[in-house]
Amino acid sequence: MTQEENLNKYEKWTEREVFSRMHILPETPFFIRLDGWRFKKLSETLKVEKPFDKKIAECLVFSGRMLFKKGFNPALIFVASDELNCLFLKAVPFSGRVEKVNSVLASIVSSSFSLSIEEKFKERSIVAFDSRVIVAQNENKILDYLSWRQLNAWRNHNNAYAYWIFRKIGCKPAEIAEKLKGLKTEELHETLFKHGVNLAKTPLWQRRGILLYKEPFLKKVEDQVVTRWKIKENWKLPLFTSKRGAKLIQQILKWTEQKRKSDCQGKRKLGKSKS
Repeated sequence: MTQEENLNKYEKWTEREVFSRMHILPETPFFIRLDGWRFKKLSETLKVEKPFDKKIAECLVFSGRMLFKKGFNPALIFVASDELNCLFLKAVPFSGRVEKVNSVLASIVSSSFSLSIEEKFKERSIVAFDSRVIVAQNENKILDYLSWRQLNAWRNHNNAYAYWIFRKIGCKPAEIAEKLKGLKTEELHETLFKHGVNLAKTPLWQRRGILLYKEPFLKKVEDQVVTRWKIKENWKLPLFTSKRGAKLIQQILKWTEQKRKSDCQGKRKLGKSKS
């Protein structure tokens, strides 16, 4: 058997790759949700501020910024709790290959977050994120998904404050779980208010999350005024279920399309100049 025949024989192993042919349909908006793995243990190791530590949020934001800087061009990234939700429209990485999208984005976020943790906490930690694809289909579904994740962040925010208040007054974890299970939202607010915590007055980023997106600005270059783009960090979000929240998302989607068209025109001009 020749070397080429041997190679052909062993290359058949590619046929055994699970999900290698699974693709996201072209022109289909989708989210990549990246969830932190074992963050509770990480917070204990780092002795972070309870129930929320701004430095952890800054590490998540840094990881999201790295996705922009590495050229993946998400329309936006919604950061909340221990997750990053990355929306992709027409700029689909790796031609929509699910395995590549999930593995590479999770790797970049995990490594970036680990580096940021070392810088801010002066301690090395190996941090991992898992990744999944969620198809959004259209603008309404995009807004629905973001509203859902923001609502989930609000629920996590309430439970986190309740957990640490109950711990401070001497309750055991099993007791706290039972208390939280039986409490209605209004009762939870009232209970925490009695202990000096007004859930409606905590920092907005804790309650509503943080949004990253590309925002245009005008810059004078020689004798011309041109449009440039910068990564915007929005730590004071409206509710996505409100008119102001929906308007913000619609504006970001318009900016994304504007930038895509501008980038395509730039590539065409560059191609003509080379020819």
